Amino acid sequence: MASVVYNTEIDSFCALWQRCRQDDSSDNTGTEIYHRLILAYSEPQRVYHTLTHIQSCFIIFQDVVHLANNADALALAIWFHDAIYDIDANDNEQRSADWFLQETNGIFDDSLRDLVFGHILATMHCGRDIKDHDSRIMVDIDLFSFGKPWSEFLRDSEDVRAEKPTVPDEEFYPKQCGFQQFLLEQPRFFQSDYFFRHYEKQARQNLTRFMALIHQKLSENNQ
Repeated sequence: MASVVYNTEIDSFCALWQRCRQDDSSDNTGTEIYHRLILAYSEPQRVYHTLTHIQSCFIIFQDVVHLANNADALALAIWFHDAIYDIDANDNEQRSADWFLQETNGIFDDSLRDLVFGHILATMHCGRDIKDHDSRIMVDIDLFSFGKPWSEFLRDSEDVRAEKPTVPDEEFYPKQCGFQQFLLEQPRFFQSDYFFRHYEKQARQNLTRFMALIHQKLSENNQ
């Protein structure tokens, strides 16, 4: 039996969609949803939250897929977790999760839909204690950029900044650093054991170094 392939190619997505259906029927729904997702991740306001981010998520997902209780549910959550991205909104995760429910109503089993819905909402990163094993993996996949080597982390940070070009540094960076400080103050930056073991130290080093750079930048701007 061939191993399951998880990536951003249409064949992989349509196979995932077909596996998750409640019945054995086949139609063009998977193809239609795939193209709608591709359009969403190609929106002009996106610089970081693009298909490249989803591709990066699937690359690291391959390292932990064997640890998942339901890999298909996690794969669906990866696809949909940033499907809605309004740079001025604070409910993008909720709206993305709602979109997933809307598109899968009557197609997927409700227990699967509830799993994916929960995984997507977990990426709000609001600090609540996440009990579900796979949701912890989902959160860590979404935050994996913080654990990359410094140059890659810095590039991703610059892409996040570029998504709000009209917001001045004095407004953007304090909010950004506030969120990052909040993450640093958690007992564990990464919630799953795998990511904690492999990337916790790098993530904390990156954030500490980055916040020092930002504080210097803001000080220079005020001179």
